[in-house]
Amino acid sequence: MQFADALLFTDPSRLPKSPDGIRVLPLKIDSVAAYSAFMLRGLLPHIDTSHLLVVQWDGYVLDATQWDPAYLQHDYIGAPLRGEPPERAVGNGGFSLRSRRLLQALQDPSLVMRHPDDICICHDHRAWLEREHGIRFAPLALARHFAYERVLPEGPTFGFHGLFNLHRVMAPEALHALVKSLPDSLARGLDAHDLCAALIALGRLDTAALLLDKRRRLGMNDR
Repeated sequence: MQFADALLFTDPSRLPKSPDGIRVLPLKIDSVAAYSAFMLRGLLPHIDTSHLLVVQWDGYVLDATQWDPAYLQHDYIGAPLRGEPPERAVGNGGFSLRSRRLLQALQDPSLVMRHPDDICICHDHRAWLEREHGIRFAPLALARHFAYERVLPEGPTFGFHGLFNLHRVMAPEALHALVKSLPDSLARGLDAHDLCAALIALGRLDTAALLLDKRRRLGMNDR
């Protein structure tokens, strides 16, 4: 796929070298709440195109042939959220397509920000964004084809998001190397727990052990 630009917002001191073809924009985020604040109100000045594809570290494009031009007819599309009715199910922000129109609408001072940013957009303010700014959220069927996260896909998707899904999309050797390289802090929480449980169920105990060691160093007692 061809993109107009590729931006990596990160702390440059954490990069051994700048990736080829990617513009590194210095950004220090010290909490998930600060990340949400940046995604809601800080992203707009950096975006000149009609849309942007948001990709967090634990997601990527799976199959570029699944790209659908219909995605660009909407201002927000992300993987369906688990356990939500259709009018609240679109969608997860970790791998999401957002329009510049949406970023502009989010500057409205009457919008009350909160973490996480995808829930702020898709739950707290969806009806308001649709009514006051004409923001278009993708229908659930299109979101299912776009990406998956906690709701497993019914067929091929353009992308995915979630540490807990990496065993589905990465070769065992590649995932083992990735897990080994991760800072301990990324092994905290439910996502890492669920990946560890999946690896144990698959008999991939060496990779699971790496995760468990990281979690123990964080003071977490998994059973």
